[in-house]
Amino acid sequence: MILQAYYDIEQEKRKHLEKPDVSKFRDVLFWDTNIKSINWQKNKLAVIKRIFERGNEQEVLETIRFYGKDE
Repeated sequence: MILQAYYDIEQEKRKHLEKPDVSKFRDVLFWDTNIKSINWQKNKLAVIKRIFERGNEQEVLETIRFYGKDE
C-alpha cells in the first residue's frame, strides 16, 4: 500500500509539471518555433518525435523524464 501511495503522489506531481527543463534543449532543435511558447502537453507527440529523431542523449533523457517511458 505504501508503494502505491508513493506512485500516486509521483503521478500527481507529473500532472502539475508545465514544461521540461528547456535549458537542456538546444535552440536549433526547435528552430521553427519559440521554445517558450510550446504547449508541451498539447504537442507532446510532435515534441517527442522531433527530439527522438534529432536530439542528443541529454535531450532524449530529459524528454523521458518529463513525459515518462510510457509515452
